[in-house]
Amino acid sequence: MKKLSLKVTYLIAILFAIQSFSTLRKFNSGEKTCICAYDGFGYYMYLPALFNNHSLDIKKEWAQQLQNEYCNGITAYQLIQQENGKNIDLYHMGLSYLQLPSYTVSHFFAKSLGYKTDGFSPPFIIGFVLNAFIFIIIGLIYLRKLLLLFSNDKIVALSLLTLYLASNIFITFTLQKDLPHLYIFALNSIFLYHLFQFSRQKKKKFLIFSAIIFGITVAIRPTQALLGLTPLILLWRDSKDYKILFNQLIYFPMFALIWNLPQIAYWYFIGGKLFIPNLHTEELIIIDPNLFNFLFSFRKGWIIYSPIFILSFIGFYFLFRSKKTLFWSTFPTSILYIFIMSSWECWWYAGSYGSRAMTDIYPFLTIPFAYLITNTQRTQKIILLSLFTSIAIILNVIQSYQYNEGIIHYDRMSKEQYFHVFGKISKSNFNDDRLLIDRNNTDWINSIRNTKLYTIKKQTLVNIKTPKLFSSETKDLGIAKFELLPKIKSDETRIDVEFKVNFKQGFQKSAFLQLETCSQFNCYDWQTVEILKDDSIQNSKVFKYSFNLRDIRHYKDILQVYIYNPNNITFVIEYIKIDAETALRK
Repeated sequence: MKKLSLKVTYLIAILFAIQSFSTLRKFNSGEKTCICAYDGFGYYMYLPALFNNHSLDIKKEWAQQLQNEYCNGITAYQLIQQENGKNIDLYHMGLSYLQLPSYTVSHFFAKSLGYKTDGFSPPFIIGFVLNAFIFIIIGLIYLRKLLLLFSNDKIVALSLLTLYLASNIFITFTLQKDLPHLYIFALNSIFLYHLFQFSRQKKKKFLIFSAIIFGITVAIRPTQALLGLTPLILLWRDSKDYKILFNQLIYFPMFALIWNLPQIAYWYFIGGKLFIPNLHTEELIIIDPNLFNFLFSFRKGWIIYSPIFILSFIGFYFLFRSKKTLFWSTFPTSILYIFIMSSWECWWYAGSYGSRAMTDIYPFLTIPFAYLITNTQRTQKIILLSLFTSIAIILNVIQSYQYNEGIIHYDRMSKEQYFHVFGKISKSNFNDDRLLIDRNNTDWINSIRNTKLYTIKKQTLVNIKTPKLFSSETKDLGIAKFELLPKIKSDETRIDVEFKVNFKQGFQKSAFLQLETCSQFNCYDWQTVEILKDDSIQNSKVFKYSFNLRDIRHYKDILQVYIYNPNNITFVIEYIKIDAETALRK
C-alpha cells in the first residue's frame, strides 16, 4: 500500500500537470505568445543572447525587438547603460543556469525543425513550461522528504495538502513560471533536506550537496544569503568545536562564490567593474521597513492572502518547547527573511497574488506547521485547528479563482476593493472604482469625481509669480523642495504643472524642468518637461504637464523641482504653478 503522503504528492503533481498542459494549449492556439516579459525576461535574456548573438554584450534594440514580436511591445527596461556605454542586465543570471539544459534541448529541436532559434518559438515554449513543471515536482518531492524527517506520514500528507490548497503557492507557481520563486522553493527544500540529513548522519556528502544548492540560490537572488543563518546555527549547536564548525561552514560561502563567478565575470567584461551593486530604483532600507504593509496590507499583505501561516508561528512555539535545535535553525532565518523582504522599497513586489516573495521560504514554514498538527491532541484544539484550516483553504480557493478571473487585481487592490469583491465570483457584480489609482493614466481623477467614494482635495504646492532669469551661467537652479505626504496626505495624487517661458533671441536648444521624488536614500521617480522653442513660437509659451505620483516609499519623501540648463541657454520663467489633486478615501 502506497503511503498517504506519496498519494498526496501524486495528486498535487497531477494538478500542476493539468495546469501546465493548459498553458501549452494556450500557446499552441496562439492565445499566448510571450513566455516571459518584465522581470522574467531579465532573468531569461542571457540564454537567447548567448545562443544567438554569441555574446552577453546585450543591445537594448535586440531585447525590445523580441518583446515587440512576442509580448505586445512590452518595454524591455531590464538593461542599464554603464559608464563604458555597454548595458548590464538588472537581474542576476543564476536562474538561467537552471533553464540552460531545457534551453539547449529546445535550441536543438528548433534548429532541426526549422523554427526560429530566438528563445520564444514553439520548441522553447515547450521546454520553458516543462522545465518549470519539473522543478515544481522536484520541490514537492523534496518538501515531502524534508517533512518526513520530523513528522509521520499522515501529518506530512495533511501538511502538503494544506500548503498547496491554503496558500498563494499554486497561483504563484502556475501563473509566474518565468520568475525564480518556484525554482528557489525547490532548491530551498533540497538545501534543508540535505542539511538536516547531515546533522543526523554526519555524512559529508549531505553537507557538500546542501552547500552547492545554497550557492545556486544565492546566484539567483543574493538575498538568499540570509538563509546561511540556518547552517550557522544548526552546525554550531551540533558542535561547539570552532575548528570543526569552520571546516563545515566554509563550504557555504565557497559555493556561493563559485556559482557567482560567471556573474562577476559578466560585470567585469561587460560593465567594466568587478562588482556592480543594485541597479534598480528601489533599495533595501532596513532602517525603515514596511513590515505592517508587507504582512497585513489588503494590497499584497502576506497574512491577508495566506492566513494559514499564522499556524506556522504557533507551531514555532511548540518547536521552542520541545525541539530547540530545530526551532533555532528555522525561526531566526524566517523572521530575518520576512524583515528583509519588507525592507525592499517596492514591498508589494509588483504583480502577484499576495506576497510572492514569501513562497521562497515556505519549506521553512511548513516544518512548524506540521509540528503544530503533531502536537494538537485535545479534542477542542483539534476542532479549532480544523476549523481555521478549513476556512483558510476555502478563502484561498475562492480568492485564487478571483485572482485568476481578474476580480482580485494583480497590483492595485485596496481595503475598500477587497471587501467590495469579497466572495464574488462574477465580474458583473462589481466595479473597479475602489481600486488604487491607475498610475499609468492621468485621467483617473475624472472617472471618480462623480462617485461618493472619495473626497477630491485640490491644493497649490508651488506658486511663483515673480519672473526668474536663467542665464548661460546657470546650470541648475532650485525652484521648490518639500515633503509630500505631510502636505497632500495620500500618494493617490495627480500633479499639474503650468509655467510660462519667455525665450531670448537665438534659443535653439533645450533646457528642462525636473520634478523628482526622492527619499533620503535615493531618487526613484523623475518627471521631465523639455523647454524647447519651435518655429511656431514667437516670444513666449505656456507649458502644461500632468503626472501621477508613484507610490511614495517613506513618509518624509520629498518632491524637488529645479531647472536643468545643460546647454547654457538664457530664458525667463515668467511664472510657475504646481497643483495637486488628491483622492482621499472616505
